[in-house]
Amino acid sequence: MVHPFLIAKRKRHNATTLHEANFRKLARVIPALPELEIATTVKNATGMQLSLHILETSKYTKTFSLHLQHSAEQPWLPGLHMKIRNYYDAGVSEVLAFQHKHRLNARYNYPNCDMFQRNEKWQINQFLGEWLDHCLRTDCIFQAVTEPLNR
Repeated sequence: MVHPFLIAKRKRHNATTLHEANFRKLARVIPALPELEIATTVKNATGMQLSLHILETSKYTKTFSLHLQHSAEQPWLPGLHMKIRNYYDAGVSEVLAFQHKHRLNARYNYPNCDMFQRNEKWQINQFLGEWLDHCLRTDCIFQAVTEPLNR
């Protein structure tokens, strides 16, 4: 007889695998990202704009904010705001902030005052991966760099 605990055991997620996959996807969706050093806007073929602000650059990492700007025809759709750090030596990308919520913990007690899920950080990184998958499926590649943004 199988112990009930073994049946109910949840699948553990491997964060490293998720971060590595997101790094590869980001490189395909925003090919110019490694060379960017200033705040800029990139566009895709349909004119959708993505504002990128480089917040910190070091020998092996780059921290940037990403803001997806929707068209005026979609005022009901909230913009996407993320703060992401790329680790070029390890080949991983990690979401540091989402929709202006900073300092995400790996685990949360539940319930908590912000009503975050126990694995909120995992879910946000998973969301980044799903958004990048959508961009790749719909050929939404941000490559045409426009003029730098004023700070």
